[in-house]
Amino acid sequence: MQRSQQGHDVRARDSRRSTGVKTIGVLALSTALALGLTAMPAQADDHLTPGPTVYADPESPTGYTGRFVYYNPDATSVRFVADILLRNWADRTDPTVYQPSAYEPGLMRGGGGYDVEMTEVEDGYWVTEVPLAAGANQYWFYVNNNTNAWLADPANSPIFAPDGISFPSRRAFNKVFVPYDAEKQDFEPLAARQIELPREDSAKGSWSYVEIPDLPPLNGVTRTMGVYLPPDYDPNRAEPYKTIYMQHGGGQDQSDWMNMGNVPVIMDNLLDDGTTEPAVVITTNTNYLGASNQGYPNLRNIVIPFVEANYNVSTEAIDRAFAGLSAGSFATQNIMRFDTLRFGYYGPWSGGISVPASTVDIDKPYIHYGGGAWDFGLPNANTVNNLDNVAFVENTVVAGAHDFNAWNQLFSIWARDYLWHPEAFIQDEIGQLKDNVAATSLNKGNKNALTVKLDQTLKLIAKGNSVEALEVLDGYTDQVAAFVANGKVTEEQAVGLNDLADDIRGNLTFWLE
Repeated sequence: MQRSQQGHDVRARDSRRSTGVKTIGVLALSTALALGLTAMPAQADDHLTPGPTVYADPESPTGYTGRFVYYNPDATSVRFVADILLRNWADRTDPTVYQPSAYEPGLMRGGGGYDVEMTEVEDGYWVTEVPLAAGANQYWFYVNNNTNAWLADPANSPIFAPDGISFPSRRAFNKVFVPYDAEKQDFEPLAARQIELPREDSAKGSWSYVEIPDLPPLNGVTRTMGVYLPPDYDPNRAEPYKTIYMQHGGGQDQSDWMNMGNVPVIMDNLLDDGTTEPAVVITTNTNYLGASNQGYPNLRNIVIPFVEANYNVSTEAIDRAFAGLSAGSFATQNIMRFDTLRFGYYGPWSGGISVPASTVDIDKPYIHYGGGAWDFGLPNANTVNNLDNVAFVENTVVAGAHDFNAWNQLFSIWARDYLWHPEAFIQDEIGQLKDNVAATSLNKGNKNALTVKLDQTLKLIAKGNSVEALEVLDGYTDQVAAFVANGKVTEEQAVGLNDLADDIRGNLTFWLE
């Protein structure tokens, strides 16, 4: 269904899984993360310190201004580019693309790339300033008008995987964090993007690139995956952790979800809020996963077994999730088509919809489509609804275009509201069943008897008690059968009262087996 904005036994794992894993660049990672935490003095420094500085600014329409200094003494020109142009989320019929300087409440990032020539203030020091709004803001540089090279900010660079896409093919997405000014920004959807901002006093997880020795090397370099471990990760915890696999888009690699995608910060904050479960997050590179029309055999036969042998994570499919953006959405949907039961949860975002409703077992996993409102890859709502007729599907549209403005929000929403929550996907079917009950000629008492059972079924699913949920659902269908037998409900009405109940029963029963 369109959105705008568990009781499964697992066995404890051997503590040996936490040993023998080679991580890459741990010291560099700590240093770079420190650089990524934007300082916020009362006013911008007068000296030309390379990198971003965000400062409170009473003259800014958002309450904050970003000052960007890029040092390159050999450049003849430098352009600052950022996905910070604005669209009207409060009124999506408005076609206007607004400049950052025109911010007013109701506007959100999603209008595309802001592109401006920087000023050379001193020899080699290029400077620009721009109003910025809450959340993780994405930017990069073009030097000497070479738009084929999206340059990293050397003073605030992403931390790239050693086996990732090489320059100039890769697109360097730098991020800068901007606070929320409740008075000037004053828009709840923008306030929600505070989940992307590092919190000074919260517990922090860790992340690094980990070598996967069984994959063929790339030009002599061992292939890696990104690994996020939640705060206080315990290799001996009795209950294994769940796993989330995140897939990048075109011109990206396993670096991007960990950097501009902001997964570590978002996960830390959701865990700090108590709104998601601790999970190990894995970012992979499409070009080592294997053939797409075979459901990526290297993912199935090498990467997942490596993760499950070296980390304290569940080996049950219902405890695995896979999501991807753009080209990563295509990868996600290829897995859904050709290896459907490998994961219990899927998130195909900004890549349209390519999964046929006839896909075998597509009614088993829980699927969260999504995209930005101004995103050329936004899944077609009607096509998503058609798949929802045979599967358990939700669809979320957020403020954003084909950019991390959309994808950061989608990850936050997925991890908070949908992951490990089967009830979030089943509630629409329960709602439709209640509507079908209301449409019968049953008296109020009989309708209430059925509706109460449906409500109780959903509550039990939300508590992770699928066994009792199935018992209550069986009581519901038994009562429908009794109403048919005594002539209170027609055979045709019974179909509308039973079909979706049978779908829910089949889904819950499958994951209990």
